[in-house]
Amino acid sequence: MDSEEDMHDANDVESVDDDFYSGETEDTPMDYSCSEYDNNDELEYDEEEEEEDDDDDDDANFDFVEDDADDSIDFESRRAEQNFTILKEIDIQQRQEDDITRVSAVLSISRVASSILLRHFNWSVSKVHDAWFADEDRVRKTVGLLEEPVVKFPNARELTCGICFETFPRDSIKSAACGHPFCTTCWEGYIRTSINDGPGCLMLRCPDPSCGAAIGQDMINSLASDEDKEKYSRYLLRSYIEDSKKTKWCPAPGCEHAVNFEAGNGNYDVTCLCSYGFCWNCTEEAHRPVDCGTVAKWILKNSAESENMNW
Repeated sequence: MDSEEDMHDANDVESVDDDFYSGETEDTPMDYSCSEYDNNDELEYDEEEEEEDDDDDDDANFDFVEDDADDSIDFESRRAEQNFTILKEIDIQQRQEDDITRVSAVLSISRVASSILLRHFNWSVSKVHDAWFADEDRVRKTVGLLEEPVVKFPNARELTCGICFETFPRDSIKSAACGHPFCTTCWEGYIRTSINDGPGCLMLRCPDPSCGAAIGQDMINSLASDEDKEKYSRYLLRSYIEDSKKTKWCPAPGCEHAVNFEAGNGNYDVTCLCSYGFCWNCTEEAHRPVDCGTVAKWILKNSAESENMNW
């Protein structure tokens, strides 16, 4: 049997072993404060992770802002490359009215006279100003804007119509700026015939063969029927597009939009609001990068081959 001393020694060894694994001895008691350092380290680590996550979020947000900025730049660049404007009927009317008002204000003349001038100079405000200030008398004579009547009947109670040669009371006689007298019935017939003949009515002159006085829209509105006034207004609106070198109608069937084109980068392809794409230069379907001359030859060749096949 083991002695008591041996048993005590064994107990001491077990106690030492227990102290060793627990980290505590009689000389060096266990310091539990290290757990605080561990917790602090974990907190610092968590904070660093949060900061990194915040940085990642900031980087993501910054990348998103950069993407938005790039998209905005691309949109602006595409917008800058677009050198045409699609005009609806209300836009055309507004531009036409603005041009008439501008010329009327600068030259100190009536809106009717401004409209006559602009029609003569193909709705070019700059050309009207240049010609007017260079030689006003010459422009007036060419266009038919008279400052004084050619004939005067100051005290006549009755006047003879220059077309039917019937005598009418003064109130039944109408005259343009020239003063040549015509009865209301003859005026109505003259205006109706001119409007039915087509857009040439926009350059209407006095019925007297020797006179070149212009007939303005004010006389049209006072003497023409509602139907004829509507036709005249349509001709006037269309002339703003067709007489200008910067605007054309969209060639798509049934489309009433126009295109205002500003020369720039040599690209003539435009797309109307009706989704039809065409070349503004030749009004054929959009054909970039092929030039208009090649397209014209191709169309002619196809037309000739078609005729041969039909023959």
